[in-house]
Amino acid sequence: MSDYYLEIQNVVNAALDELFAEHQSGKLVNAPVANNHFLVHWVTKAIKSQRFASCVAADLTRWQKAGRSKGNQSELLFTFKRISAFYKRFFADQTGNVITDNRIELFLDQMEQADWEVSTSELLVGAGKVQIFTDGQNSLALCSQQCESCFEGELMVKPMSWFVRGNHAQFIEMASDAGFMVHKQTDYKSNVKYHGEYLIYPGNQGKQLAEIPLSFKAE
Repeated sequence: MSDYYLEIQNVVNAALDELFAEHQSGKLVNAPVANNHFLVHWVTKAIKSQRFASCVAADLTRWQKAGRSKGNQSELLFTFKRISAFYKRFFADQTGNVITDNRIELFLDQMEQADWEVSTSELLVGAGKVQIFTDGQNSLALCSQQCESCFEGELMVKPMSWFVRGNHAQFIEMASDAGFMVHKQTDYKSNVKYHGEYLIYPGNQGKQLAEIPLSFKAE
C-alpha cells in the first residue's frame, strides 16, 4: 500500500492538473458548474479504474457522494486546492517535518501561554475511560506513557494521541503553525471524557487526511 500522505497529493494534484489542461485546450469552460461536473466525473472514473491506492478510497468515495448530492455546494475544486496547497506547504521541504520531543515541548508551552490547560502526567492510552479535571475551558492532554514510548532519544518514531477539549479550531491552527499535521479520530467521544482525539505521526506522514485550519487559504 502506498503512503497515504504521498497518495492524497497524487490524487488532488492529478485532478487539478487535468482540469487545468481541459481549460487550456478549450474543451471545458472555467465555470463552477462545469468544473464541479468534471471533478465528479473524474473522481468516479478514478474509483472505477482503481487508479489510486486503496488508502485514498474512502476519500474518493466521500467526494463522489458529496459532488453528486450537493452539486456546486460540495466545493470540490476549493477542497482539492486547499489540500494540495496545505500538503505542499509541509512536504516541499521534508526537514520541517522532523518531530522531536523538544518541538512538542515548545508547542505545549505555546498552548499554555494561550491559556490552555496542558496535561502530560496521566496515563490516558490503554487506561479505559479517564477524566481530567481542569479549571479552564480549553484542555490539551498527552498520555504520560506515550511521552516516553513514542520516542527514540529526541526523535518521535510512533504516532501519538493528543486529546483536546474546547476550541478545536484554535488547536488545529496553532498546531499547524507549529509544524504539526493533526488527524482527527473523534470530536469528543474518546477515552478521555469530554475530549476529542487527534493523532500526530512521525514526519507528519499521516494515514488519513489531515485537519486543515479554517484560516488556511490556497494560493
